[in-house]
Order: sequence, then C-alpha cells, then structure tokens
Amino acid sequence: MNRFNLGDTVFFIANGYHIREATVIRTGSGLCTIKFNDNETPAGTRVRVSKLFHTKQEAEVVVEKAHNTLLY
Repeated sequence: MNRFNLGDTVFFIANGYHIREATVIRTGSGLCTIKFNDNETPAGTRVRVSKLFHTKQEAEVVVEKAHNTLLY
C-alpha cells in the first residue's frame, strides 16, 4: 500500500528548515518523484517517502523539533 498517490500535494523539508510544497508525479519502491509547486525552480526530485509529509503542520513540527534539539 502506497503512502502517497499520484497527484497528491506533499510537503518536503529542504536544507533542514525550508518547507516546500510539491506534487507527487511517480511512486514506487519506497521512493516518490516530486515536482515543486513554487516558482523558485521548475525542477523536481526523487526522495524517500519518509522525507515527505501530508500537511505543512506535520513538517513544521519536525523542523521545530530539530531546531530545539540543536540549542544548547
């Protein structure tokens, strides 16, 4: 069973803090090929399913947790 389907809108964390919206254009073998929806670049990439989130709020929780653990 796939966690994401073709055409789903997903959120990807770039550089550990920047959340980017994308659309799934291919899935399989635990990987998804996504195409970014913003105008920064018309590119896409292939990433592990574990790096994608269904909502922006889910991605923000991961970013906040990562930043809080880096503080001394």
